[in-house]
Amino acid sequence: MFSIVSKIFTYFSYANERKECEKKLEAVLLELEDEERKEKLVGTKPEQSAKKEELTEKNCFRKQGTITSLQSDHGIIDKTLLFDMSAAKNVSELRVGFCVQYLGYQAADSDYIKIVRIERILNDYWDVNADNEQQHAEAGPQTFDDPEYFNTHQRSFLGQVFSRNENFITVDTDYDKIDIDLDTVTIDYNLQLGDRVYLTCNVQTDQTFVDSTGEILEVVTIHAARSKKVMGTITSLYQNEQWGLVNNEFFFSFDILPSNYIPERDDRVSVQVVESERGKFIWRCTSILLLDKRTEKPVKIESDAKLLQNKGGIVVTDNFQFRFRTLNEKKVGELIMKNEGDEERTLKRMCFLGKKCQSQLNLIEPKLNEQFTLKPGESKVFRITARSQIFGYSREIFLFSFEKFKIAREILIEVGEGDELAQSRKNGQKEKQNKFYKKDYSYAHQVWTQRSHFVPGVHTLEKPKFVANRIGIFECPERLRNAVLTSKNMIEMTELVEDFYPCLTESVSYQNYCVRFQTLLHLEEIEYFLQIRQYDRERAHFSRDAEYLVLQIDNLSEKRPSLMLGDSIRVSNPWAEGMDKRCYEGVIHKVLFDRILLKFNPGFQQKYNGEDYRVEFFFSRFSFRKQHYALKKTYHQMGPNFLFPNKIHLQERPQLEVSLNEKFNLVIKDETAEVKWFNENLNDVQKKAIKNILRGEARPMPYIIFGPPGTGKTLTLIETILQLVTLLPDSRLLVGTPSNSSADLIATRLIGCKALRPGDFVRLVSQNVIEKDLIPDHLKPYCATVDIAMEGTSRDGMIITDSGLKLKCQMKHMGRHRITIGTCVALGSLMQMGFPKDHFTHIIIDEAGQCIETENMIPISLVDQYNGQVILAGDPLQLGPIILNKYAVEKGLDTSFLQRILDRMPYRKDLERFPDCGYDPRLVTKLIYNYRALPSILKLYNDLFYDSELRPMIDEETSQEIQILRSLSDILPQNENRSPNHAVFFMGIRGENKQESDSPSWYNPAEAKSIFLFVLKLYRKNINAKNIGIITPYQKQVKAIRNIFIEADIMLPKIGSVEEFQGQERDIILISTVRSRKSLIEMDLLHSLGFVRSDKRLNVAISRSRALLIIFGNPHLLRLDKSWERLLKYCISNDAYTGCDLPSELM
Repeated sequence: MFSIVSKIFTYFSYANERKECEKKLEAVLLELEDEERKEKLVGTKPEQSAKKEELTEKNCFRKQGTITSLQSDHGIIDKTLLFDMSAAKNVSELRVGFCVQYLGYQAADSDYIKIVRIERILNDYWDVNADNEQQHAEAGPQTFDDPEYFNTHQRSFLGQVFSRNENFITVDTDYDKIDIDLDTVTIDYNLQLGDRVYLTCNVQTDQTFVDSTGEILEVVTIHAARSKKVMGTITSLYQNEQWGLVNNEFFFSFDILPSNYIPERDDRVSVQVVESERGKFIWRCTSILLLDKRTEKPVKIESDAKLLQNKGGIVVTDNFQFRFRTLNEKKVGELIMKNEGDEERTLKRMCFLGKKCQSQLNLIEPKLNEQFTLKPGESKVFRITARSQIFGYSREIFLFSFEKFKIAREILIEVGEGDELAQSRKNGQKEKQNKFYKKDYSYAHQVWTQRSHFVPGVHTLEKPKFVANRIGIFECPERLRNAVLTSKNMIEMTELVEDFYPCLTESVSYQNYCVRFQTLLHLEEIEYFLQIRQYDRERAHFSRDAEYLVLQIDNLSEKRPSLMLGDSIRVSNPWAEGMDKRCYEGVIHKVLFDRILLKFNPGFQQKYNGEDYRVEFFFSRFSFRKQHYALKKTYHQMGPNFLFPNKIHLQERPQLEVSLNEKFNLVIKDETAEVKWFNENLNDVQKKAIKNILRGEARPMPYIIFGPPGTGKTLTLIETILQLVTLLPDSRLLVGTPSNSSADLIATRLIGCKALRPGDFVRLVSQNVIEKDLIPDHLKPYCATVDIAMEGTSRDGMIITDSGLKLKCQMKHMGRHRITIGTCVALGSLMQMGFPKDHFTHIIIDEAGQCIETENMIPISLVDQYNGQVILAGDPLQLGPIILNKYAVEKGLDTSFLQRILDRMPYRKDLERFPDCGYDPRLVTKLIYNYRALPSILKLYNDLFYDSELRPMIDEETSQEIQILRSLSDILPQNENRSPNHAVFFMGIRGENKQESDSPSWYNPAEAKSIFLFVLKLYRKNINAKNIGIITPYQKQVKAIRNIFIEADIMLPKIGSVEEFQGQERDIILISTVRSRKSLIEMDLLHSLGFVRSDKRLNVAISRSRALLIIFGNPHLLRLDKSWERLLKYCISNDAYTGCDLPSELM
């Protein structure tokens, strides 16, 4: 509180001086920017360093003044200088009017003068009229001697954290106990009591001391006295006390664990440790990363092998099984028991083991509760019926209990196309012979290096000749390209790349930021180039369609990467001679279901007569170039405090003096009326987030809205946008998103609120979106494309279509709206239009976790670096951006800016400092009220991923979701012990996963058929297809399920991958996990494929449903993954498991 008051007080004290020197300061800043550019080219000159010392020489001084105000915890000297009472602990009682000598300090980058210490009282009241202290305060300061100045230097002090509260820590050093404001110091980890630390301090240079060290003026950084990284094993866990040990030496508390990790003994982990006294332990873990879960130990139960043995002379039929082609078939089988011993044996009890599974067997004769005795030589027939209810394989145990021993028999049930399943099982034991599409690196290298001159085609839009800001080419370096495309293997490629770019072996930092991210972008571009080679044709011909030449491409809509408008092909005739060998470019103007429409140079297009040509495909590099340009611009413009924050940097005053009253309504300082909420249904946490954004105390540091599934993140953003536009009349907002669908959602919500007038906002779209007719009709009047040509240099003006769509808008029309909405990449066109640096005041990025960091930098590069504000909204625990290059993924290109920044110290969760919310509310708000799912569905992903912090808001008595669930009760697995409100089920299926020869993707026929049949049941219950979603991690399974519906001529629900469902929700979600072979699950665990060991993918999948969630999969294999094991146990403990037999470890 004191630091905030002092900064506000100082601001007003120096306001007039700041106004007078504002223009001079701007000129100096421009000059410094020029100098910085020169330094980067030629290095820092010696005389510049000397000048810096001279500038900072007088920032420490001894001065005299009069106390003009005193409060319990602070006072004021000469009406301008605020001091904390701790600075006066070495003097006797102070009173207003006392003349004092004090030591002051002003940091080089701050206007704030800190009173380090009041050294002595010079005299009592200079006006002896002690009865009127008010006059003393009003009389003004007395005249004193000139100040004495001191040099300063840096010094480290070793200490130990002695105490800690919300905003301050006390460190006990040999010098003294030092109180430190956590907002003013750079720290790279959460400090705890007992930590041994080094304080880097600016100190007074005072020659009267032996070591020339006077007063400590400022603590600059705190870092661990000793630290190291350790690989080890969890050796002890104390659940009640919430702590544990690694290698019996390194202490850790549970609050540092990742949100989805439950530790177990023998887990292999990587930990970062610091020196800290905790009882007998001297090392404390500050972070912990799971490397490998403990090896499963066998459950101590009587083994199946022993149970299956004949005993006591009793012999029972072996190898008993049923086979069915489809569901609801019935067969009868016989087990024969014979007593071949010399003694009578009495059968006391019979039962089918596995109460939790859905049994497909029934004993007809004798009765289950019947007891009988077998004399020597006698036999007994057990007639068992089997009814096929579950696709795939099931294993059930029939147990015979005699007086002194037990005998069990394993009964196998196989449902499906038996021959096909058997063959697939046989094939699975052989080495795969399938030949997939294989990236041919040498061919790609040949295409890249032999690119010849070509005759340009006709582009979709004429390229402007004059542009205010031209974006560079940013061509991929040849040595990097050669390393990737010519290396013999991955190891050689990695060595070469890391030899060329050593920064890839380091952690990302401000020093290596540009080089590292540009290199990773180049690697992604090379991967894109490799994958687009699948479209190349050795011989192909074109057909005509009006003004276009048409190239047919089978299954075009299913291929990835997708072809876009502006991509091109280059055709050549290697068999021709002379001029006919020229290469011609064809530009894609339309992309249809199975063909592309192209325009070539008229000389080629008009003469073309059906000849065959070699065809090579090329993508437009413009999105990559935008990212490179924005990356470098943001790096220089925003600096390390924005990109790599290590402490909070507060503005001298908030952008708006706003607060929440007791009714949680906004109130502006000095105004009596409450500010109206546009959405009256916002909860308290959403309102706090909006208030914090409006205040913008730490701008331009990013403000983060952490929005878990269903917590109203989009509603919070809409209200934020409306309040910013309303309360800050000079604001101009850019709203960026990762996709067109999320941009359309923002625009639609803004229209629906009816608070904006036409023309207040514009939805910026690309030509590609228009040509594919992807713009909803209701949005067309708000949409526009941009013409980046300088004003006055373009022949065509703005065009308005019949639907209201505006085409080719120049700078005078574009960017002037209060709100501009578009994808981050589309907003990159504004970088070329020459807007002033303070033109856009606020940057809001929705679903920021789905963007590559360099995509985020595109809109961020357009904000003012001093007073602008950046708001990032998203969920770091859901899926991030899709990256093609595996090495780039390994090096963090798939880590979003949102996720990376949340791992920085000022943004990191700290429950000790912020017990109510865990995060500094000036930087982060985590939304916690879930309005999407029934409590039983929410609890699953809440416990797995969100530290059980989310709170359900869907009512279990009257909500639409509970009514849907109850209407389906008779088609759900029946169990009288289960709560009728439980909505998460697991259907155990031991099917077979398969591959086709032309694809590396997997499918599982048994799961596909089971899902199809369950959807039919839903349709019979009048559930609409649009309310059902089917999620699976593999495209082949998507296709397999879709084909079943098409062949049956049944309406298709939404069927897609996890990525396709991110950001969506449905009443009912069915999940097909596909993998069903142990060797493949183990590979998934190693490579994080499918759902296995991919917690983000699992989180997205299970958080899409509102009323019902059913997972179809193989429990025997999925349990190997700890998140899936917890999910299975959740279903089992709630009597919501059905299907095949369960592994004994889960029984």
